Amino acid sequence: MTQTPTDHTAARPPAIRTNRHAPLLRGISVFLILSLVVGGVSGLVWASVAELPSYRINSDGSASMSERGLAQVFSSDSSFCLVGLVTGLLLGLLAWWWFSRRGVLVVPIAAVGALMACLTCWWIGILVGPSGFAIRISGAKAGDLVPIDLALRSWPPVLVWPFAALVPVLVISMVRWDAAERSRQDRPRRRRRPPSAEPARSARGGTDSSAGLSPDH
Repeated sequence: MTQTPTDHTAARPPAIRTNRHAPLLRGISVFLILSLVVGGVSGLVWASVAELPSYRINSDGSASMSERGLAQVFSSDSSFCLVGLVTGLLLGLLAWWWFSRRGVLVVPIAAVGALMACLTCWWIGILVGPSGFAIRISGAKAGDLVPIDLALRSWPPVLVWPFAALVPVLVISMVRWDAAERSRQDRPRRRRRPPSAEPARSARGGTDSSAGLSPDH
């Protein structure tokens, strides 16, 4: 009675496929975690860089702000854009250096990492910066300066982060593509040698010489 050998290789392809994508998934996870850490540090920088205007408590209990302070109400948005621009460029360069061999996949990785860093920076900045403006101004005394809360007054600063991360990816891709096209065009083309006409000439010459030697009077 013959026994059929058990084929253990049939169950291996799924495991092999999983292991094949394991380095990519591990790299993406590490990159996203690093983006969160960078976003937290950026939040501390944003809280320290933003110049927040303050309300002055008058003797009658009212609060007023100078014209210069009114012009600085959106300074938190501008500083958030500046921090996001620098952080997004750094994350875009890191994503290109890390995942450029993966092709188009580097684009969503860079954008998602920058967006996660943006949200983390926003959250950390609000926690670290001044908050609870209503409570602080209600307990202030005459002559005190009460800064406004650190917050974003508009949504466009959030979009700066992913767009800044895509800038180095797109620029480097275009430069490398242009260099590849130039090298391909400058590559010497193989020239095909034209067919030689010497046999035809020699054949014609032999015919003419034989015709000249034959006595035809």
